[in-house]
Amino acid sequence: MILLLTVCISVTCAKAQSGCTDPQALNYDGSAVANDGSCTYPATSYLPGLVTELQPFIGEASGMAFFNEAIWLHQDGGSGPVLYKMDTLIGSPSSDYFLGTIGNIDWEDLATDSLNLYIGDFGNNSGNRTDLRIYKRSKISIVDGPFDTDIIKFSFSDQTDFTPAYNATNFDCEAFFALNDTLHIFTKRWLDKTTHHYVLPTSAGTYVAQLRDSFDTGFLVTAADISEEGTIALLGYDGNTSVTSMLLLWDYEGSNFLSGNKRTITLGNAVNMSQAEGLVFRTNTEGYICSEKISVLPPKLLRFNIRQWLENPTTAADFTQQLGTDISPNPFANFVNVDYQQFGAEHPVFILMASDGKTMRTGELQSGENRVDTADLPTGIYFFWVKNEDGSTVQKLVKY
Repeated sequence: MILLLTVCISVTCAKAQSGCTDPQALNYDGSAVANDGSCTYPATSYLPGLVTELQPFIGEASGMAFFNEAIWLHQDGGSGPVLYKMDTLIGSPSSDYFLGTIGNIDWEDLATDSLNLYIGDFGNNSGNRTDLRIYKRSKISIVDGPFDTDIIKFSFSDQTDFTPAYNATNFDCEAFFALNDTLHIFTKRWLDKTTHHYVLPTSAGTYVAQLRDSFDTGFLVTAADISEEGTIALLGYDGNTSVTSMLLLWDYEGSNFLSGNKRTITLGNAVNMSQAEGLVFRTNTEGYICSEKISVLPPKLLRFNIRQWLENPTTAADFTQQLGTDISPNPFANFVNVDYQQFGAEHPVFILMASDGKTMRTGELQSGENRVDTADLPTGIYFFWVKNEDGSTVQKLVKY
């Protein structure tokens, strides 16, 4: 009986310590030790930098991969089985590679693992395709041959109706990535603007893609990738407003990608982005987006950096202890006092960031008392970051 009571108490305590563990979230819980996926975030906007406008003959840029220190890009249906190797500095194709006799009915995305490249020929705007497939090629063979290609054929486990319905189907597909021995597919659902997550093996064969979970993205998903550290980015746009968005998923359990943090970043509209179709990570926080032409707007190659939303600061409870820093008052009005007491240490940099991710103040902290003028800032939630070469910490503040 005593043992049972102890177990029950332990379980209760563990549950009580679960909550939102991201200090950038609106509902951050400094006492939580386990992330329960409940974090909510402020509306956040960010404009990726333009690398270049793509040349007119790459007007239908649709999917990307990054390996051998190069971007590999393809176009969608009707453009042939061709990959373009792109110069990462100026965004022009340095060479192109014909992949033999495989078809391009509607190529929509690329994925990679340590040895292989996967080509998603699964675009399905009308929802009536019965020949969905993914081509698997070794990375080495892209340049050196031979043209041997494995084929992964599949159907969706929950699709029973194949009546054509152009841009009015929930079984269009333009996004996937590879992780270990599994392909993770995210559908482009025209009818409800959610995405369904399916899984497939990476080996050749004919399969039924199994539905794993779903999420209300609020936009049509056109690309996906996963960084080496496990951050997932889903890219897409709203067909009515042309607004482009990126959904970030991280700090999840195993391959249950929706169990962790879920933050949407608005990237601009068609004027800035054209029609965003492809995304790939180059590092754990940086990567590229490609877009196809839309109306008079040209195809583009853009660069993104999402580090500011993924840095892993310590909790506010550890703030004073680790950097010898005390911030007051909180809530604040016309100023913030920062008492920095680590004499002789390298002076850290501070950033006062608004809840939408915009930097409002920045500077270097001096030993002793520092005052940051905030009289002109609007009321709301802010984050005060302190960063040095060893890492960063953050404290959530409120201006009244």
